[in-house]
Amino acid sequence: MAPYLLLFFIFVTCGLVNMTRPRNSIRPVNERDTENAYKAAFKIEPRETAERRKLISLLLVIALLIDMLLIVWIVRFA
Repeated sequence: MAPYLLLFFIFVTCGLVNMTRPRNSIRPVNERDTENAYKAAFKIEPRETAERRKLISLLLVIALLIDMLLIVWIVRFA
């Protein structure tokens, strides 16, 4: 059971890191590219997009929990 919990926490941590990272990785070449990179990195997302991402993350966590429970159930009772 411990490896499944470890896998779960790794997935959750990776999901949270992925949600908080900047969306565009731009390597600036000149001053204008630097300015565009800052604008893209700190752009405010629409509320619908943020809510959609939260819902998708929640559904993925629920699916992962169900998957873990099924694996434990199969291993225990098979």
